[in-house]
Amino acid sequence: MIDAIANKIAVKLKEANPEETASIEIMKFALFGLIHNILTITTALFVGLCLGQLLETLLAAFSFMILRFVSGGYHFKTPLSCLLFSSFVFVAIPFVPTNMSSLIILNLISLSLVLIFAPSNIKDHIRVSEKYFPIFKILSALLVIINIFIPDNSIITLAFIIQSVTLITFKEVSVK
Repeated sequence: MIDAIANKIAVKLKEANPEETASIEIMKFALFGLIHNILTITTALFVGLCLGQLLETLLAAFSFMILRFVSGGYHFKTPLSCLLFSSFVFVAIPFVPTNMSSLIILNLISLSLVLIFAPSNIKDHIRVSEKYFPIFKILSALLVIINIFIPDNSIITLAFIIQSVTLITFKEVSVK
């Protein structure tokens, strides 16, 4: 569905200005990502609003996405799986009870995961030279470190730990 909408918009844009627009394929790819992200955020925010947790859901989504932007992570096989998982996570985070001890532990686990695995699975998803990947690792670690010093940071901490877990990759081992 998203693919068809992105394709229709890309074709219309190309028809409106054929010389000054990118190829239909490139515009379709960019539009697909944009539409998918808008749908995910809109879904989460709508549910968050219905549950009386709009700002908390927005903070969870923003925190997750900002760390994901610099650290990468697992990608679902289908856009629908991604939309459902992400929306659920953003809405559920404000309802997870925490205490100061658990926040410290979760922040330390997040920091360890980003230091070990970030950036993860981003090679095929961004157009940045691999020479800049160490900067992504540093930025990821800095985000988690800064969060440690934010008072009452349970939503950010939970978003960061979930995002950090998506960084874990296992390489297939072939048995001979």
